[in-house]
Amino acid sequence: MLNLGRYGSRNNLNLQIFDFVSSTPIMTFDYATTTTNEFTGETVYARGGDGNPRRISWSGDKDSTLAVETQVFTLQHLAMLAGEPIEKGAQNIYKSQVVTVESDGSGGKKITLSKAPINGTESVKVFSYVNGIISEPQTVSNVTGKDVTLDSASTIQVGQDVEVYYQFTAANAAKLSYTSKGFPGYVWIAGDTLYADEKAGDVVAVQQVFRKAKLQPNFTVTYSPTGDPSSLSLTFDLFPVLVNGQEVMKEEIIYEDEE
Repeated sequence: MLNLGRYGSRNNLNLQIFDFVSSTPIMTFDYATTTTNEFTGETVYARGGDGNPRRISWSGDKDSTLAVETQVFTLQHLAMLAGEPIEKGAQNIYKSQVVTVESDGSGGKKITLSKAPINGTESVKVFSYVNGIISEPQTVSNVTGKDVTLDSASTIQVGQDVEVYYQFTAANAAKLSYTSKGFPGYVWIAGDTLYADEKAGDVVAVQQVFRKAKLQPNFTVTYSPTGDPSSLSLTFDLFPVLVNGQEVMKEEIIYEDEE
């Protein structure tokens, strides 16, 4: 028989996230920075008599959230927030590149890009590049693979720099679209942690099951080369599910892990 003890916690909650309807696993999430489960409720009182003290209380409006902070995230996290699927396959990528004009060997001028542009000459935009900024536009006469031939009337000279704007095709890519109609769907979550037992001097395994949850759609991703790494905040609203005749929002199980 398991003897319950007096516990302390200094370990994160490692999550398994599943689709609520199909129970299909979405991800194992065992690298969060912190995980916080908060319960709130409202209490109203009947008052009366001298001094108008409280006489009876009623509690209700019980709510719960599971807030997760992570400095490591995946496209699956963002897909849950966006409420849209990840699309895999070839994608067109925008690119800008500063290159030096070369001679084409027959009196003409050319530039060689790191990627092969798509959509022909009209889609490749070339500008003279002076003091770190784009300047005069240059006319493109031909695109062959990665080589771009400039028109003979171009004002740029061999040996000078140009900045080129174009698109290329990445054969292997994953795309997530953030749409106006996409919102997070329902999931259920199992979280594992450890409690330290003060008297037994040991640790016990704990699993917390959140039967129904939905991400709040508000989120911010910060891109910065200074300071701490960017942290993604995920806040799940928790909902009750009927389990053995009871509306259950969370189950907490302490068990002996015999492995």
